[in-house]
Amino acid sequence: MISITDLLIYTVSFVGIYTTVFFILVLIENRKHIKKKPLKQLPSVTVIVPAYNEEKTLSKTVESLLELDYPKDKLKIVIVDDGSKDNTLKVAKQYEKYSNITVYSKPNGGKHTALNFALERCNTDLAGALDADSFVDSQALKRLVAFFSDKKVMAVTPSMKIHNPKTVLQHIQRMEFLIGIFLRKIFAFLDSIHVTPGPFTMYRVDYFRKYGMYKKAYHTEDIEIALRIQTENLRIENCVDAYVYTHGPSKFVPLRKQRIRWYRGFLENVIDYKQLFGRKHGNLGLFVLPMSFVSVALIISLASYNIGLMLKNWYLSFKNLMAINFDVTNLQWFRFDLFFMNTKPVAVVGFFGLFMALCLVIITKFLSREKKSILKSYVYFFLFYWVLFAYWWSLAIIQKLANKKTTWGHKSE
Repeated sequence: MISITDLLIYTVSFVGIYTTVFFILVLIENRKHIKKKPLKQLPSVTVIVPAYNEEKTLSKTVESLLELDYPKDKLKIVIVDDGSKDNTLKVAKQYEKYSNITVYSKPNGGKHTALNFALERCNTDLAGALDADSFVDSQALKRLVAFFSDKKVMAVTPSMKIHNPKTVLQHIQRMEFLIGIFLRKIFAFLDSIHVTPGPFTMYRVDYFRKYGMYKKAYHTEDIEIALRIQTENLRIENCVDAYVYTHGPSKFVPLRKQRIRWYRGFLENVIDYKQLFGRKHGNLGLFVLPMSFVSVALIISLASYNIGLMLKNWYLSFKNLMAINFDVTNLQWFRFDLFFMNTKPVAVVGFFGLFMALCLVIITKFLSREKKSILKSYVYFFLFYWVLFAYWWSLAIIQKLANKKTTWGHKSE
């Protein structure tokens, strides 16, 4: 009779291998369409920088926008101070000397209100935001706007990277974001992008005029607007070489709060847009959204079972040590023998799943043009991410079931 452990490994491995092979085949099939040729006639663009208590990081953000390789007469930068309590407004005012930069200040109302405040005053073809703790590659905008050559495209997402990771948590996020670059490109090929990241996703301004502005959307307006676009059967594209850099949370508690907000927001918004499930919305409704929940359920199950099993084994080991009065000098701690390697089918399937995951990482490194070594980031990611992912999602689900109010450190976020 198959054990619970074997059943979980078989199921997780099958889902992982199936989706990985499928995604790689999608990438190979669309390899000639990964990038777009630059537009001859560049559209006018507004980049909004919503800022709340960002006096330390705002300058780097604005400087990166000023260094964009884009005609200055077609690029407007709007900084909106959302009622900051520090010197954010003072820092922003220093950039009013540039003819294409406008600075506004308004009472604190949250990030979506700061974005809408700027959009109401926007008269360009495209508009997007850049968080005041992020910065962009100089070629990002020119590469990104090329995808608007298709009139059905309402939004184009960039590729986000963690800049200069230092802590274990930042290395984990670095690997997570790199894999996200691969996944977002695959979802674009499948017309199934369901999150348009806040930093530097560009939209047609006409979309906001016709379908409405940003909503509070459980503090995840980037998820809500992506799902809203999908309900209208309009397109969201991805520019894989439009790089945006951000500093991931370096400490556990801020990262936990961020992820609970993201995952709880995803749950709430998907419930609001539950009509996206089904054949009408193609790959998104039949495969991508359902598989998101299947993956979460499997990882939570696997993590819970293995943690329980580990605690049980620790307890038994402790009892055994008590029986020998903690005399560990004669214990054999490790044994390796080629003749006693585990060749059970479940082990073979598990190892093949790990091999496919490694192939995915290699493809991701190539696709994202990551020049620095990712070995340390991958090791931390492989060891800890699945446990953290299960933990964050479990807390988000518990908060949803308990109807606990979603909170976030800064109102503007």
